[in-house]
Amino acid sequence: MINRIAGSQELTTAQVMRSLVLLLFFVAVCVTALPPRVVAQGGPPLITDDPETPGNGHWEINVAWTLSQKQSRRLFGIPLLDVNYGFGEHIQLKAEVPWLGLRERGARTQSGIGSANFGVKWRFLDKDRHGFAMSTYPQLEIRISASSVRRGLIEQGGELLLPVEISRELGPVTINGELGYQVVQRDKDEVLYGLVVGGEINKRLGLVGEIHGTAKRIFADNEPIVNVGGRFKLSKHYTLLFSTGRSLRRAVTGQPTLLAYVGCQFNF
Repeated sequence: MINRIAGSQELTTAQVMRSLVLLLFFVAVCVTALPPRVVAQGGPPLITDDPETPGNGHWEINVAWTLSQKQSRRLFGIPLLDVNYGFGEHIQLKAEVPWLGLRERGARTQSGIGSANFGVKWRFLDKDRHGFAMSTYPQLEIRISASSVRRGLIEQGGELLLPVEISRELGPVTINGELGYQVVQRDKDEVLYGLVVGGEINKRLGLVGEIHGTAKRIFADNEPIVNVGGRFKLSKHYTLLFSTGRSLRRAVTGQPTLLAYVGCQFNF
């Protein structure tokens, strides 16, 4: 029994170290390979967030089709509606809810409303004044449909996310990071982390990439995901969002073998 526990701890440590090495390698590649004008922006279509807000009185609405595919099931957001409002220059109010579709091998397709997510972002340091930007973004996820829980579309219980976001320019590169603690009602709490680097190819197209992960409170069951995508500005008020990614762990662990996001962002 003791040997089993020791082996499990050694495996967990090895997983964390591999993830850190991959993270550092990802940063090194981005720093050397990206074009001279580089920016970092988290948020849709990525998982990791950043300190930016829409601005006073401005709306940012994201309408997207999402996919999370595992070995024998596909979960779709059709659509995912994400509404954000700038309350002053430093505060962002958020409300998000998806309509979900679930396809499992050998079973009928299920559909229903997903969990609602409400958040408030507060950027308390500005890069123009301090050389870097920093924010906190508490978010509460609640289950609003018992039927969706019974059909396996969402998990039971709520979640409270308490993250901090930071971005800083390092020469031609701007890096955006996020670290947070997630309180899970019916499971073990989790630690969340993410790193984003992106580049503006031209005035209309920007490409982004991230490593994002979650782990249990003691950094067991580390679940790193690599995600790449972009934003294509259709006009002043409309932007096409797209990304795709997958877990860095083997498919047998139950982690996503494919993630996808395609949507449109409306700014006004």
